[in-house]
Amino acid sequence: MTALWSLLVGLVALFSFSLAQEVVIYSGRSERLVKPVLDEFSKRTGIRYVLHSAGTVELYNKLLAEGDRSPADLFLTVDGGTLERARIAGLLQPIRSELVTQKVPSQMRAPDNSWVGVSLRFRVIAYNPKKVKPQEVRDFESLMNLKWKGRLGIRTGSNVYPQSHTAMMIAEKGEAYTERFLRAIVANAGDKIYPSDARIVEAIARGEIDVGIVNHYYVHLHLKKNPNDKENLAFVAPSGTAYNVSGVGLLKTSRNREAAIKLIEFLVSDEGQRLFAEENMEYPVNPKVPVPKDMIPRDKLKLSKVSIHTMGLYMITAMDLIDKVGYR
Repeated sequence: MTALWSLLVGLVALFSFSLAQEVVIYSGRSERLVKPVLDEFSKRTGIRYVLHSAGTVELYNKLLAEGDRSPADLFLTVDGGTLERARIAGLLQPIRSELVTQKVPSQMRAPDNSWVGVSLRFRVIAYNPKKVKPQEVRDFESLMNLKWKGRLGIRTGSNVYPQSHTAMMIAEKGEAYTERFLRAIVANAGDKIYPSDARIVEAIARGEIDVGIVNHYYVHLHLKKNPNDKENLAFVAPSGTAYNVSGVGLLKTSRNREAAIKLIEFLVSDEGQRLFAEENMEYPVNPKVPVPKDMIPRDKLKLSKVSIHTMGLYMITAMDLIDKVGYR
């Protein structure tokens, strides 16, 4: 009987250890973009991961619906604003790690450290150098000019990228200015509204449109695959440019908090940051990690002074304004 009891205790301990070594991730990022980094983490630590991929907003709504029943440990997103919404909704808990606090600037993490940025991206103006001079698109406001009517491409307003850009603009310049900006670019774009940033970049490269608003890395990734398009495609990063982070939040439902925090620590470590940057052509949030070659040096970029936390506070207002102006 004693031997049987010891065996049962051992099996329970083994099962518990096994559970603790598995992290469940709800990921709004494309699987091909995050898997190489996660695989490296598992290789180094022996901690397994289970990846559930879908749209960031879709997963946010799923977490709300699941409540305390959610099996997820981590929420990985393409957008810091959605992480801030998750924090406000009470879905997250603080990440207690000195390493995370040291590696990630305060502008790119939650006030209570319940979420942190893991990679940085900029909202830029892509253009065709054969048809557009860079000084013509020196800032986003220049796209309000009527000369871009029928020549400008924008992403559908239902996507989180234009939503977070709008939220940052509201925080920086106010709702009235942002409404005028949205009405102008929607009018100039007309039917040139695309389902993805990649499609906008492709449309510029093939001459369908002349300018577009995209995340910077879509231009880099396109040119990496299509080097012959260099004469047809470039981008400007305006001074005080809008930015966002791909980030990760620690969920209150986490059953494997210790392993989940180890994964977060790896994502913001020098090696994790290097992998994210090189695989995806994004900027490290850790300012000490070098920027990949062929990308604009960090000191040449001037970010908006609005924090990701503040941007997140304006997400609902941004979505309402997008609806108001008919930005479909």
